[in-house]
Amino acid sequence: MKRGINLLIIILVSIQAFSQKSEYQYFAVRFGATHGFSAQPLFNANKYINTPDGEMQAIPADAFLGYTPGFVADIYYHFDFPTDNAGIFTGLEYNYYGMSSKYQTKYGDYTAIEKNMVNSVGIPIAIKFWPDLYKDQKYIYLGAKYSFNLTMTSVQKVSWTNAKAREKIDAEQFSRSNFGMFFGINYLAFNLQFDYVPGTLFNSEYKSPLGFLPYEGQPDKMFFITTAINVPVNGWIGKKSYGLKKFFNKLRFWK
Repeated sequence: MKRGINLLIIILVSIQAFSQKSEYQYFAVRFGATHGFSAQPLFNANKYINTPDGEMQAIPADAFLGYTPGFVADIYYHFDFPTDNAGIFTGLEYNYYGMSSKYQTKYGDYTAIEKNMVNSVGIPIAIKFWPDLYKDQKYIYLGAKYSFNLTMTSVQKVSWTNAKAREKIDAEQFSRSNFGMFFGINYLAFNLQFDYVPGTLFNSEYKSPLGFLPYEGQPDKMFFITTAINVPVNGWIGKKSYGLKKFFNKLRFWK
């Protein structure tokens, strides 16, 4: 929480410092898909799979990509410097993201894939660079984000049936906030972003009613790639509508 407060202070100071010195000030909206990647968890003696043959020890599978798709929607406020080759932006981000893990029994007779998804709201702040960046919305950027995790849902898909088990995770069992860093590229209305989030989604110190640590050994870092549409909410889209139309026409592979 302390890091979140510090980030909010930085945002407020930045807005106060640059709002009177910016060439362009405008809102932008971004929406798109997130692509999450995480490592497999470590072995946890307290993790079991309920199989048709009874409860069996869950062992992390050796080879599993851990890819988890999600969704993101943001609103940003941009402050472009008078030189029009740098600026900052901040805003509010909604993110539906998560991580996946695969487990198997000792001899591989049964497997289970767990997908844990989180609804979160984040506050990012970033600095962007590029010559004449407003005209074509062409820039690179880097920044940091503090996110508040609101709810978490776990979905388990097992190998012996097509049915999926869905469970809402109690608030004390997952991390209520996290801090991340990101780097991105924007061109016209197209946005590509890479995120690194240290830490785990779960509360690794949570103890079950029996005194076990069910989330011990979970991955301590996550990586995300975001592919999105990012559009200023001002006259820019009208000025660029003809150029965007020509760009899309070039992407057509049919007559």
